[in-house]
Amino acid sequence: MDLKLLFDEFAASMVRERSIDTSERLSDWSAAVKTRLVRLGKRRNYAPFATDDRRKSAAYLWDVAWCEEDARKRGAPPTGASIPGLQFPAVPYRRLALTAEVEWGRQGQRAGTQVFRQNLEEVFRDFYKVMDARSQTKVMVYTGWMFPGQAGLDGAFLQGFRQILLDYQAHTPGDQYLFIEFDDVARMLRGYCTEVPRRGPRPFRVRLLGESAYPRKWDPKQL
Repeated sequence: MDLKLLFDEFAASMVRERSIDTSERLSDWSAAVKTRLVRLGKRRNYAPFATDDRRKSAAYLWDVAWCEEDARKRGAPPTGASIPGLQFPAVPYRRLALTAEVEWGRQGQRAGTQVFRQNLEEVFRDFYKVMDARSQTKVMVYTGWMFPGQAGLDGAFLQGFRQILLDYQAHTPGDQYLFIEFDDVARMLRGYCTEVPRRGPRPFRVRLLGESAYPRKWDPKQL
């Protein structure tokens, strides 16, 4: 999966002619992010699932997941697993293609405080869930709020993600990670990526894919 294309489409959809109020992250923010990831999955012909989806099949292990399913044959009854009357899954489920977690952590201003540490801890806790997913593409969405030193390539978040990846023992070669960062200090939405090498040492070099400036106006309730 082309992570740069995925990030560029997400960023363009997220900031197009909107304005962002970075004073706080609420459920509206999470819903807006998940809605875009679901739309991108549908556009790529995946079966998307999200925790705020109203479908019976919405609740899943991750905030957003893209799955590959077989197409239903014309005239075939809406059953799954060859059991008459079973409504989910309606078609054979083949594999997990993408998993995503959205975690905003805790808002605050001063480095070294308990809130500052909790902001990191809550995001890292969800990142472990992404690592354990059996999908080749994994997405982590987070924010540095107005904390100094948390965002960017040299920030605490990406340094922490890299160290967690280095310590992890259950990698699958070829797995790729997309980090979507809301940097409230610089008012930039950035995408970073890294990949599990197919052979040799695993340095987990993180590189910048692209960035978009926050627009002046954005109301998540109108998305």
